[in-house]
Formats: sequence, structure tokens, C-alpha cells
Amino acid sequence: MLFLSLLPPAFAKEKFSQPRPIQLDRNGEKWAQKTLHKLSLEEKVGQLFMIWVRAEFLNVNSPEYLQLRDSINQYHVGSFAMTVRAEGPFLYRNQPYEAAVLLNRLQQDSKLPLLIAADFERGVSMRLYGATVFPHAMAFGAARKLDYAEAFGRITAQESRAIGVHWNFFPVADVNSNPANPIINTRSFGEDPQQVGDLVAAYIRGARANGMLTTAKHFPGHGDTATDSHLGVAQVTGNLARLQSVELPPFRKAIENPIPNAWARLRLQS
Repeated sequence: MLFLSLLPPAFAKEKFSQPRPIQLDRNGEKWAQKTLHKLSLEEKVGQLFMIWVRAEFLNVNSPEYLQLRDSINQYHVGSFAMTVRAEGPFLYRNQPYEAAVLLNRLQQDSKLPLLIAADFERGVSMRLYGATVFPHAMAFGAARKLDYAEAFGRITAQESRAIGVHWNFFPVADVNSNPANPIINTRSFGEDPQQVGDLVAAYIRGARANGMLTTAKHFPGHGDTATDSHLGVAQVTGNLARLQSVELPPFRKAIENPIPNAWARLRLQS
């Protein structure tokens, strides 16, 4: 999958714009095709890779920053996943300004627009200070209000785009159908497939309308597994009838609110 940019240059002088709804227009398609044809095979391969970057202050001459820049210039890496330092389950949150400065500097040092992703399951405040604090997804399921879930997507998108992140690894479309599940539980919108699907769709609508790419995760059936997939390989044992009636409906709802065309990529805006 090769992601290419559609939107105006991020650092055009004296030009500031708001993130727009995600769409691929004719000019964007032409730009993507023209740029693609200019890339060497090595550059195309590099664009497929995403590597981690910690949201922290880095001097542009520090070894850590120079290594990131070399990954762009030497290996043509096209994507970064923004995170923070972690020790086990504990995340050491950082400041949003430091994240924005770092991501903007990486964009400036890249010949092609970079795609920046992050795992903001509970909003930007999950990894950075100063952002809106949200509960786990199951709280939205308990509230049973679609407009809350849509606002969740909207606010997360606005705050993510403000620091330079285009793509959120959320929403969770797994149905919490196994109370012994050690990893999904409160990360799911609930145990009712229809309700989970409706809340997933509402979140995606709010995020997309504010210029944010989304990911429906993890995979159909993961809500009924008893394995932490961070530590082992989870196995889905349900038959096709169960998958069709319980596990797949939320993912179908996500597909009905389609993720943007693979060619589409948002350029970081000021």
C-alpha cells in the first residue's frame, strides 16, 4: 500500500488551513499517479515502511534525530507511528508542543509527505498531556448515545491533526463476547454486535469529517478469545454462523463508512 498526498503544501509561507474531510479528488489522483511514476523501485518499497518515533524534544543534531532523518533520506521511509516511552503497561506521556515540533521537522526533512499514525484509543490524552480526557470505549457503549461516539471521533481528530498526526489506530470493532478475554474487555464498545457497529460507524464519521484516517481493529472474533495477542497468538474457534451473526457485523458497519482510498494521504497542515 502506497500512501501519497492530496492536500496543499504543509509549510507554504503565510498560508494556514484547517484539516478537511478525507476525499480523493481528480487533482489528488493526478498528483499521486505523477509522483508514483517518478519514484524508483527502492523509493516505492521504502514508502511501505512505518517506523516508531517517540514524541519528545530532539535536537536536530542529536544522534536520535539524525537516525530518523537518515531513515527518511537513505531508506525512503514513508510513515512514522508516534508513541511515547513505555515501561510495561505504563506510558510516560509528553507535551503536545514537543510532539508537534518533532513531527513538523520530520515533514520538512522529507522529500515526500510523511504519513503519521498513532494509537489514540482513548484520545490524544492517552499519550500526551493537555488534550481532552476520554474513558474507554465501553463507557460510550454504556451511554448508548451515538452523538457521544461521533464527538469522540471529532475531538480526537481535531487534536490529533493539530499536532501532526493523520491516522488513528482506532476504533475497536471487536465485540466483547467473552468475559474472560484479557485484552479486549473495556476497549470494546460492548457485547451487542449491532450497538458496537453503530458506535464504530459514529466514531468513524466524526473522525473522517475532521480529516482523520481511522483503523477498525483488531480482527473478527478477537472479542471471544482468551489470549492476550500482545503476548501470544489468539485463536478464533467460532464457526461461520457465529462469525456472521456476532463478530463480523461491526466490521461491516466500518466498511460501510469506508476508510479512504489507499492512494489518499493527508499532508501535515500548519
